[in-house]
Amino acid sequence: MKKRLLLAAAVLLCWSCGQNSSPEGRMTMKVEDLQRQLDSLKSQNAAILDSLGKIKEVLQAQRK
Repeated sequence: MKKRLLLAAAVLLCWSCGQNSSPEGRMTMKVEDLQRQLDSLKSQNAAILDSLGKIKEVLQAQRK
C-alpha cells in the first residue's frame, strides 16, 4: 500500500513539473509565442516592402 502511494506521489510530482506549472514557465511560453509572431510580422513586412518597391518601379516606368 505504501509503495503504491509513493509511486502515485512520484508520478504526480513528475507530471506537475512541466512548463505550465510555474509562472516562469508560462511566461517563457508566452515570450516564445510572441517572438514567433514578431518573426512572422517581420517576414510579412519585408514581403510588403518588396511588393511596394516593385509597384513603384512599374509606376515610374509608366510615367516616362
